[in-house]
Amino acid sequence: MSYTITHQCIGCDRCLVQCPTGAIEKVNDVLVIDSTLCNDCLGYYGTAQCASICPTNGGCVKSDSLREELNPIEASTTGNLPNYWDSWFIRYNYLVNRLKTNQRTQYWQDWFDTYSSKLTSLLSQPMI
Repeated sequence: MSYTITHQCIGCDRCLVQCPTGAIEKVNDVLVIDSTLCNDCLGYYGTAQCASICPTNGGCVKSDSLREELNPIEASTTGNLPNYWDSWFIRYNYLVNRLKTNQRTQYWQDWFDTYSSKLTSLLSQPMI
């Protein structure tokens, strides 16, 4: 299973230098991973170096995990790089819809209430 550079990539080139198989290259100032060369760093490291060295923790993900988030039309395009803006809008719409449908659980509401009350009490105390 190969990895994919996502929209969270900041172009730091750390993955480019770290990739032991040379699967990562820059095309028109955009980093891309050649899925035929990417082997999850098997035989080199215990974990994929592109994902582990990424400072955004999301600039490089397994291709299957990214495809699960995209619509079926996008997921069915294999072998070709999808249009950047099409992928961006698909992902954006997916994330916005997910944010709208996911409601906060009571746990997080209680945590936030406790945190904010503690912060308010700390800020109301006189500074030493």
